[in-house]
Amino acid sequence: MSEPEPQRGAPPGSPLLEAGRRGPEGARMSFLAHLDELRRRLLRVALGLLVGVAASYAFGDEILEFLLGPVEDAVGDLTVIRPAEAFMNKIKAAFAGGLFVTLPWAFYQAWAFVAPGLYARERKWVVPAVACAFALFTVGAAFCYWVALPAAIGFLAEQAQAFESNVTVDHAFSFSVKLLFGMGLVFEMPLVIFVLARAGLVTARFLWKKLDLAVFFCFLTAAIITPTPDVLTMTIFALPMVALYLCGIVVAWLAAPRQAGQPTGGTERDE
Repeated sequence: MSEPEPQRGAPPGSPLLEAGRRGPEGARMSFLAHLDELRRRLLRVALGLLVGVAASYAFGDEILEFLLGPVEDAVGDLTVIRPAEAFMNKIKAAFAGGLFVTLPWAFYQAWAFVAPGLYARERKWVVPAVACAFALFTVGAAFCYWVALPAAIGFLAEQAQAFESNVTVDHAFSFSVKLLFGMGLVFEMPLVIFVLARAGLVTARFLWKKLDLAVFFCFLTAAIITPTPDVLTMTIFALPMVALYLCGIVVAWLAAPRQAGQPTGGTERDE
């Protein structure tokens, strides 16, 4: 028999809030216990990252070549201007590879940290949520690597055709990795909206009414994650964000909490 679920928005001292402060064994957790749990989760993520980086170092040259590929295709051979530049970028490539392979573990630890405060039914979403988060990040990074990054670096290379090109490995690596990880995180938007909609914090109507503000923040975010100030590169990265936000509106409509007898999407209330 499934456990009864109290209504959200319960007053202080209600069973809902009390349940959110209990640990796996049902014992009430104090603020310090929460901090200790957070410390243990972060330590596990750090250990997982260390293992991932150590494993990725064996493929450091291949990872570095892969990450620099779109830039080299556009500008030609890259340059090193410091004795340790090539080696240090191999280390950074191993760290980037380790961070990527550790993401599912990090997503799981984040979910496990908040799981004790969720309903039993909601805890069953742990595997789909982790898999979805990793899949969305991978799709975002892949879109950036094969579509957005070549378009951006190709445009910039065309502007420099009248000059001798001496792009360093340092700058090329920073350019690629910042865009890849930035776009990967941006593609988590539908999942974040799904969680907020399930919690009743946003609705599809609210998101639609804030579309103009969302478009502004999409372009602002694109300006932050792109290392160049040109409008074309910013637009290349902003348009997918706007598309993801529109997808998020559909996700919010589908994920809205429903009462018995209501159609999919629930009732929208004016915000």
